[in-house]
Amino acid sequence: MRVFSLLSLATLVFSLTLVWSGAALAAPAAKTGDKAPAVGPTKEPAGKAKGDETAAEKIDKQLAAVTDRLSELMSEEMSLTMDLMKMQTRANELIETPDKAVEELSKGGGTAKVREYKQILLQSAQKLQAFDGKYFSLMKTMKALDRDREYAAAEQQARIDELNNRLQLKHKADLEKIAILYEKVADPKTALQIYGEIYQSLPEKKRDKTLKEKIAILSEKAGNLRAAIDMYKSILDGIPEKERYRDRATGEKLGGLYEKAGDPKTALAVYKTFLAAIAPDKQDTDGKGLKDKIAAIERKFGKSESPKQPPKKGK
Repeated sequence: MRVFSLLSLATLVFSLTLVWSGAALAAPAAKTGDKAPAVGPTKEPAGKAKGDETAAEKIDKQLAAVTDRLSELMSEEMSLTMDLMKMQTRANELIETPDKAVEELSKGGGTAKVREYKQILLQSAQKLQAFDGKYFSLMKTMKALDRDREYAAAEQQARIDELNNRLQLKHKADLEKIAILYEKVADPKTALQIYGEIYQSLPEKKRDKTLKEKIAILSEKAGNLRAAIDMYKSILDGIPEKERYRDRATGEKLGGLYEKAGDPKTALAVYKTFLAAIAPDKQDTDGKGLKDKIAAIERKFGKSESPKQPPKKGK
C-alpha cells in the first residue's frame, strides 16, 4: 500500500471496489457496530441442536454479521480516504519535494513548513491506524470460526476462508500505508516496526523480495546493519542457486553493508563471488561496479583470495 497519490474520485471508487470486491455476500444479519459478533465454542457438528439453533445456523449468523460489518467499513473507508487525500494535498503544498523534506527531517531540522508537513502526515497515520483497529474484532471472530471449522459445512468453510483472506489483505494494505507515512516523516524505526509486523504475519513463501528489501533498507537507516545483512542474504537464499549470483544489485548492497560494518574481507569475498558469476568476456562491462569495489578494497587492505563459496548464514 504505497501511500495516497492524488487520484480522481472515479479512480478512488474503482480502487476501493477492487479491494472490497464481493464484500456484500448475501446473508441478512443484525448490525454489529464495532463489536465482534459473539463467538462461542461450536462443539456440535452442523445439524445437531444447540439450544434454539443448530451449529450451522450459528455459523451462518456469525458469517453474515462479519459480512455486514465489512460493508459498513467499506463506506467508512471511502470517506476516510477522501479526508486523507485532502490532508496529503495540504501537506504537499507546504514543501517543494517530499525527498527534500525527508532529508531535512532526518537531520533533525526543517523549516516551519516542513514541520507542519510532518505533523499533517503523522495525523494521517494516526487516523489510518485508528480505522485499521476496527478490523481487529472481526479478525478475532474469524479466527474463532476458523478454529471450529471442522463443525462447518463445506460452503461455510469456503466463506470462512474468503473472509479471512479479505481481512488479512486489508490489514496488510493498511499497515503498508501507515509505514510509508512514517517513512515520509523520517521515522525509519517506526516504519520498520510496522513492516516487521507484516513480515512476521506472512509465511516465508509470501515474504517477497520487495518487502525484504524495504526491511533491509530501513534496518540500515535505523542503524541495525546486522539485520540489513541478514535480510539481503535471505533474499539471495530465496533465489535458485544457479541464478542466485546473477542478482548483482543485491550482491553489491550486501558487500557494501559488510564494508560499512567494518568487515572488508567478507565484503571482498561477496564482490568476487558475484563477479565470478559473470561471463569473463562481459566482466569489464556488466561487472564494472563489482570490479571497482574489489579494486578499492585491495588498494586499501591488500589482495585476498576469493573463496569458492559465499559467506554462510550468520557470517
